[in-house]
Amino acid sequence: MGNDFPPSILFLICALLLTSCTQLSFQGNGYIPLYLTPRPDHNVYTEASGIKEYYLWGIIGPDNTIDVDKVLYEQGLVSAANITMHDYQSTSNFFKALLSFGFYIPKNYKITARGIAGGGK
Repeated sequence: MGNDFPPSILFLICALLLTSCTQLSFQGNGYIPLYLTPRPDHNVYTEASGIKEYYLWGIIGPDNTIDVDKVLYEQGLVSAANITMHDYQSTSNFFKALLSFGFYIPKNYKITARGIAGGGK
């Protein structure tokens, strides 16, 4: 009895185990005014970062949506402009996901902006 398991099936199984539903989406809910382009009166630089943790290939975990205006308000802004948003996976978090075969997947995000101070901080 030989090894009758085709390599293509093994590749598909590995690909399925290493993929997940952990895509983050950024949105504004009108909590504070948001502008993607620079504004002359927005001169306070702020940076916010965080992590969302998912389990079982992204099936169990937090909401995939990040409220940009709420995060920036908590950083002390009442209006934000020149906003950049990134979601990424750090090297250590990648290896955590890889070694757990996708049972635990941490995703990082970072939001930077210039704004007008006076918010929740």
